[in-house]
Amino acid sequence: MAIHGCGGEAVRLFERMVDEGTVPDKVAFTVILKVCGQAGLVEDGLRYLELMRKEYSIVASPDHFSCVVSLLSRSGKLEEAYELIKSMPVEANVSAWGSLLGGCSVHGNSEIAEVVARRLFELEPESGGNYVILSNIYAALDRWADVAHLRDKMKENGIKKICGRSSISR
Repeated sequence: MAIHGCGGEAVRLFERMVDEGTVPDKVAFTVILKVCGQAGLVEDGLRYLELMRKEYSIVASPDHFSCVVSLLSRSGKLEEAYELIKSMPVEANVSAWGSLLGGCSVHGNSEIAEVVARRLFELEPESGGNYVILSNIYAALDRWADVAHLRDKMKENGIKKICGRSSISR
């Protein structure tokens, strides 16, 4: 629903479900957190994370935190997203780190991007995509020496960006 501009409607449906006595489980909270992220409903997303823990005693999983990191990153709250990752009681997954790197790319934050990319290089040493995203951040900031250094590092380590492709079956 959020993808189609109906994030507010999804939140209202979730609230109605709760008002009618349905107790949301961890999956329902994952979905509503994702909806909030896609619809840019930052305050709602943060409220649901707290509600989940305090009202329903659901322990937040890496997926829940990843949704909130994505929510914060999309909205440009990169420092908050990074602080959340650092303070999480569980290890942040690749999805959370990747969401933050994507947010750094959109919002042009090379300082946090460098820290995040280093962590992603550790978690996914053969993923060329993370190198390319960091390289693109540098390029957008006219940091061409850093672009060249990163591309050289990829070559040294034998890392290649696998080109995307798609097909339509008939």
